[in-house]
Amino acid sequence: MTYKDLIETMQQLVHNIGNQETKVQKKLLKIHTKLKSYYEEYEEQINDIRLENAMTEENGALILDEKGGYKFTKDGQRKMYKEIKELLSKDFDYQKIEVVNDKGLEEHIYLKNFITGVKFAEDNE
Repeated sequence: MTYKDLIETMQQLVHNIGNQETKVQKKLLKIHTKLKSYYEEYEEQINDIRLENAMTEENGALILDEKGGYKFTKDGQRKMYKEIKELLSKDFDYQKIEVVNDKGLEEHIYLKNFITGVKFAEDNE
């Protein structure tokens, strides 16, 4: 699995979680919570990439814009975007989530590579 796969799955989860009014939505929230640490790992790497490519003064101090964000040279920004794109396609290690009560999750095919114990709808075709 790549970080891109993780991000797309997290977006689908957020879209489907809603107000956690149903049992399925509550299950999706639990899955989202368990995947969140992998997403936070990705965000840390993004922050490192941004920091490494940000403009600095001669003494190494960061140069910030009016809103407190990093400033970048044109080359620094290009390099940052390239590194982020590479990170998106990078595989990461993760532990599949074992689902005991799969009722209602069979339609959420986007979870297929992240959970076990569910017979997805597309598997029945």
